[in-house]
Amino acid sequence: MKKVIIMRGVPGSGKSTKAKTYGGIICSADDFFMQDGVYKFNRKLIYAAHAHCIYNFEKALFNKEPLVIVDNTHTRKWEYERYIKCAERYGYEVVIDSLKDAGLSCEELAKRNVHGVPIENIKRMLARWEE
Repeated sequence: MKKVIIMRGVPGSGKSTKAKTYGGIICSADDFFMQDGVYKFNRKLIYAAHAHCIYNFEKALFNKEPLVIVDNTHTRKWEYERYIKCAERYGYEVVIDSLKDAGLSCEELAKRNVHGVPIENIKRMLARWEE
């Protein structure tokens, strides 16, 4: 059966590293900010980044890719419900892989994340986390 895996976790929790181990097509809002191999985040473009991610996701489902992974923080359920509905419409099984904070402190997460997300932002993400 075709499968979608939705990764959840704050920056530094290991989402992207784990997503790569699954071996499927990975869709991430972070990809939008990659320019010549360098991550250049622009808060003003976050909506466009997520629109780009859902576009790539649906394109992979339309192309009947056997395994599609969504690699975003998804701290709240509404942030990934659209992916679930879309996957089900295309006949995919959906698995949620929730790493949350991977058992690490906010300080460790801030040091580990590759995009330089500050500790204050990580704390805010954890405060709004929905199980």
